[in-house]
Formats: sequence, structure tokens, C-alpha cells
Amino acid sequence: MDTRTRIIEATVATLKTEGITGTSARAIARHGGFNQASIFYHFGSIEEVLMATISFTSQIRIERYRERLQGVKTLPELVAIGKTLHSEDMDEGNLTVLTQLMAGAAGNEEMGKRLREEFQPWIDVVTDSVNSVLEGSALAGSIPTGDLAYAISSMFLGVELLTHLDRSSANDGLFDSLSGLADMIQNLIQMADMFGQGSTS
Repeated sequence: MDTRTRIIEATVATLKTEGITGTSARAIARHGGFNQASIFYHFGSIEEVLMATISFTSQIRIERYRERLQGVKTLPELVAIGKTLHSEDMDEGNLTVLTQLMAGAAGNEEMGKRLREEFQPWIDVVTDSVNSVLEGSALAGSIPTGDLAYAISSMFLGVELLTHLDRSSANDGLFDSLSGLADMIQNLIQMADMFGQGSTS
């Protein structure tokens, strides 16, 4: 493992245990077992370490999401996979890192811009999944999938942030409700397809 990666992983560990306010060069060095001078040598500042950490953690998760969502054909499948990924993020502490980075970006315009840029690939993955669900249906092309994907991504992020505050309030029950809603919408898509086929015959 190269030194830059060690520093980033130590930053992740620091964010998980000490939060954004406790993420200093001294704390990162302590978690990583290296001299804090290495941080400034490789990144120049704590802000640059945090930005690199945003990219590092985002890339790992986006690849996982992309792999799991590939080939999804129905909304219930999409919700089921989302439930599994959400649970994994909670167990691994990824949401802690995300919430702390968002807190750090609140008063930092450049960091906020970088964080917004990192969210775009997530929205692109969801857009591809929604297009896959609608592909070949009567609704394909009539729904602004980009806007819908943005709404879904925002909702999922909101669920993750709220669950981070109170895990007992929004796990199985919430995703079960979303699954029921997905079933209903999927049935509407199928009905639209049936009516569309009837009108062309």
C-alpha cells in the first residue's frame, strides 16, 4: 500500500471515530501510525486530504453499486438491492464518513463543490437503472428519467442520513414500505404496456 492510500485510509478511520472536528493531522497520523509531516508532504493540507478521501470512498462505493444494479429490470429489484447496500453501508461505517464530510463541506465552498461532483456518478448509475426498468415499456421516453433518478438518489441519501441518527427507525420497515410502493408502480407500468399493446393491435 502506498503512502497516499495509507493516509486516506487513516483519514477514513479518523472520521469514523473522531468526526470532522477531531480530524487533524495529529489524529490522522496517530490512526495511521506515521509521521504527520507525511500528510503535508503528499497532500499539502488537511483540506486536500479530505477531498482525496471523498474521491477514494466514493469510487469504492460507486463500483459496488454499479455492479449490484447492473441488469436490474424491475423497481422491486431496485428497492431490494438498495436495502442490501444501505445495510452494508451502515455496518461498514460509510455513512459516518459521509455525514462528517458533508458537515465539513457546509462551511467550505470548494469542498462542497467537490462533494457535489462526487454525487453525480451515483445519479448516473440510478439513471441507468431506471432506464433499464422502463426499457421497452409504454412509458419509456415519456418520463424524465434524469429528474426521477435525482429524486431517488436524494431520497436514498436522506434515508441514509436519517437512519444514521436513529438506525432503529428506518431499516426493514421503511424498505418494506418502499417495496410495496415499487410493486404498485411496477403494476402500473405493466398495465400501461398492456393498454399500449391493445391500442396498436
